[in-house]
Amino acid sequence: MPAAAPAEGLRERNKREKRARIERAARELFEREGFEAATARAIAARAGVGLGTLFLYARDKRELLFLVFADEARRLFAEAERALAAHPGAGLVDALMELFGRFLAFYAERPELAAALLREFFFRPYEPERLGALSREYGERVAALVERARARGELRADLAVPLAANALFAHYAFWTQTWLGARLVSREEAETRLREALALQVDGMRPAAAPRRTR
Repeated sequence: MPAAAPAEGLRERNKREKRARIERAARELFEREGFEAATARAIAARAGVGLGTLFLYARDKRELLFLVFADEARRLFAEAERALAAHPGAGLVDALMELFGRFLAFYAERPELAAALLREFFFRPYEPERLGALSREYGERVAALVERARARGELRADLAVPLAANALFAHYAFWTQTWLGARLVSREEAETRLREALALQVDGMRPAAAPRRTR
């Protein structure tokens, strides 16, 4: 029989529980008061930890925002994966909308948090050591959907998967910004236009139709 995994030590459990309290407190205050108004001191007090302890887990409020969103994003990734597993025949556009649509719904339910995320992700300097891991993970999820579509013949066999995934993700980023940033469209229109843009892009990546034979 394989050896049992060692029990979690008290110190590790305490650290995990403190981090969970800090992330929960940050999420609640970001959503209720907004990212700018919520202070690190208020987050620490709500979590029941000292300010110095909070900064052991996150260097600043921006890193707290990333920690909060990373947990939420991975939950949404898992939900989308389960939904797609239940419908293995879904086309690429439907699969992408299953993934992207969950994030759009998350933003719609949490407008204050969404506004902060939009500013930090799209309009602030890129920081690979903090934002990079989550961005790469998101990109890998999109690339995996493209690879599956290519493997089942929906896309050209010679398609460059990373390039295609970046192009498809760019449509999601554009319509998210157009909705939440510029406020030029409603959420419903953003989703409709996103689906249309993805369909147009995917149509251009399909295998060429075999030429008709003439007598």
